[in-house]
Amino acid sequence: MLLGPVHAWGGAVLFIYPTLIMFDGNKRSATITLTNRGDAIGTFETSWTEHEMTPEGGLVKVEGEVPWSVQPYVRYSPRRVTLEPSESQVIKVALRRDQAAPKGEFYSHFKVVTLNSQDLQDEANEEAEPKSDSAVTIRARSAVAIPIIWRNSPDEQRAAIESVVIDRDANQLKIDVRRLGDLSVRGFIHVYGETADGSRGELADAVQLVIYPSVEKRSMAVTLNEGTTAEALASNAEVVFTSDPDVVNEETTLASYPIVP
Repeated sequence: MLLGPVHAWGGAVLFIYPTLIMFDGNKRSATITLTNRGDAIGTFETSWTEHEMTPEGGLVKVEGEVPWSVQPYVRYSPRRVTLEPSESQVIKVALRRDQAAPKGEFYSHFKVVTLNSQDLQDEANEEAEPKSDSAVTIRARSAVAIPIIWRNSPDEQRAAIESVVIDRDANQLKIDVRRLGDLSVRGFIHVYGETADGSRGELADAVQLVIYPSVEKRSMAVTLNEGTTAEALASNAEVVFTSDPDVVNEETTLASYPIVP
């Protein structure tokens, strides 16, 4: 799923912030900011779309009604905006809690489509006989979508690292992470161990991992930093899955697993 900024083949350029909205606890309202960072006027239309995750981590669009949709519980406005270059528009999003809603997690994707860009429209109008309507539409349209989630549950996200396998040929770690409970899991994989100077530190860049409720387990590969070989992993090295990309402590740690050289 594309995340902002997104280019509409020149002209209007959409930037969207934030890239995730999570309703849980007492949070009932949020805002989404759309900004035209291009050099032409752009018209943008918002709508809902439904997806489910595949075991490989991809998102597949789902047609029709789905039991996990957040649409019945969330309202937002406006639905369509036209923005000058550098102009922004705030979309107000509100959660309508329903006491009859089942416990669990509801989610949908908030999609923004670039309907037209002024310079592309002007170019099309200069043609006496455009080659096809679809050609103009395809050039002008682009889309960005972000998840909006309501965790209607007192539970916290939970996960377990099931296995860590060293791939010496690729200088990678093959890691299996399982989602526990009914909620999605969103976090970051860290690899810690003894660095070249003898201190304890990160042996790989932190990698984001998301597991939607439609799948139970994700497998991923983490490449070790240059200069750190799989054979050199010390006996106290470990993989840590945290809810924060930078802070690793007892509060943020979701799961950990020792690496066996």
